[in-house]
Amino acid sequence: MTILDMPPHLPLTAEEFEDLPPVEGWRIELWEGNLDVASAAQMAWHSTTMREIANMIAATGRVVHTEVGVVLAPRTVRTPDVTRFRPGVRPDLLRSQFPVADVDLVIEIISPESAKRDRLIKPDEYATAGIPEFWLVEQHPEDINDAEVNIYQLAPSRAYTLVRSVALSALEQEIER
Repeated sequence: MTILDMPPHLPLTAEEFEDLPPVEGWRIELWEGNLDVASAAQMAWHSTTMREIANMIAATGRVVHTEVGVVLAPRTVRTPDVTRFRPGVRPDLLRSQFPVADVDLVIEIISPESAKRDRLIKPDEYATAGIPEFWLVEQHPEDINDAEVNIYQLAPSRAYTLVRSVALSALEQEIER
């Protein structure tokens, strides 16, 4: 599929969305049955940070994937930068999206083209879907080679509460211990 080859009808369900072929160079998510199209992240900092976080989580023995779909509702599929699966869940590697019940942490790494979506829209969607933990990651204000990780926990009100902000380098050191 190219960006110009749109599906025959909208709105789509999550199942119909999963059947669409990938489009190279674009991030396409499903939002309320409609295609939400954005350019793929282009900064090396973004991809490096994504890989470092995924590797850090994998080192703890948890299953983690990057840029896979999470079905938040029947017509909404988001693609977090990093997704950690609940203990005991072994996702089917031939799938491109997974039920929200299989996920216990999603991570968004802010890029200039996705800042509003990552800061405002997605956290609300993830909280409403009941994902217990959310990390919002941005460039560290004092070190371009590091990142600031804002760790949120889901409150009973189905909203996230910031519990900690920490440099990625410090978080990696904590996990190594």
